[in-house]
Amino acid sequence: MQSGRELFNGFLNNEPLSRPVFIPFIGDLLSRIEDESMETLTQDPSLWANSLVKATQLFGFDGIVTGFDSNLAAMACGCNVSWENDNPVLLPMTGEFNEEPQKSPPMKLALEVSKRSFSVCRQNITCLTSLTGPYTLAAQLSLEKANLNINEIKQLMVQMTEACCETKPDALIFMEGASLSLAKIETSHRRFYNTLKNIASYYNIPTGLYIEDYQPETVSELAKLNMDMYILGPSLNKDLPLTSELWRLGQDTKGLGLGLPLDDIEKSKELIGNGLELYRENPEHGLFFTSSGAAGRDIDLDDLHALVSEISNL
Repeated sequence: MQSGRELFNGFLNNEPLSRPVFIPFIGDLLSRIEDESMETLTQDPSLWANSLVKATQLFGFDGIVTGFDSNLAAMACGCNVSWENDNPVLLPMTGEFNEEPQKSPPMKLALEVSKRSFSVCRQNITCLTSLTGPYTLAAQLSLEKANLNINEIKQLMVQMTEACCETKPDALIFMEGASLSLAKIETSHRRFYNTLKNIASYYNIPTGLYIEDYQPETVSELAKLNMDMYILGPSLNKDLPLTSELWRLGQDTKGLGLGLPLDDIEKSKELIGNGLELYRENPEHGLFFTSSGAAGRDIDLDDLHALVSEISNL
């Protein structure tokens, strides 16, 4: 039986798939598994890394994703967070940017989590890392409201991208929401992302775009960014119809990642079936499955085990 790593390597190499992999983004599900608050978990690199590895092995996921924290890059640049009901809330940016965000305590901690997790998992499990994309980061830092040029954070993004690449993930995923998904993609967007892709290419690391809050009828605009893969999270209206329009977003790429709503196993099974049907009709680009947003503490664990089994037996 092929390992998750072997299967994902086949996806990256545009090889015919024996089955798609399942690599969900794990959020505060970790808190439930470890019976520990997320605030405590995310302050200790050993505890954070161990909990990610434990969850991945417990459910039999095909891969692990580090850095899936929408506040991380903003914190590295100088923002603070307030913890409310064990959820971090990003506070408005004050003062100057941290000129070396990759050396900030939040980013150094996250990078250490990646190194520790990957060292344990790399032999058999896909190792991905994620980083907030520049347009979402710009919104978090209130650059757009202040009418400042997004290029003011370009060097910050470059440094954080390089730092993530140095942990040697199998792919680097940029996370974006409405700040990019609802924009008309112009030359400036392509240039910014081309810079980030060139950095990853230097390290021989493919890049992907995880996108939320998009409009299904216009999401194909994002193909202009020429990413190696696209990952569909929840759309703007939170509906998840898998249409041929969405499928075309993965055309001329390594493929498409489809986010499954882990709180609705029947809908997830329906999407799996739709995805496989479209893949069989258009096998020129690959398919894998992830979660629609982060896997939270309230999901049904039996359903999650059943979903892993469903995908493993495809």
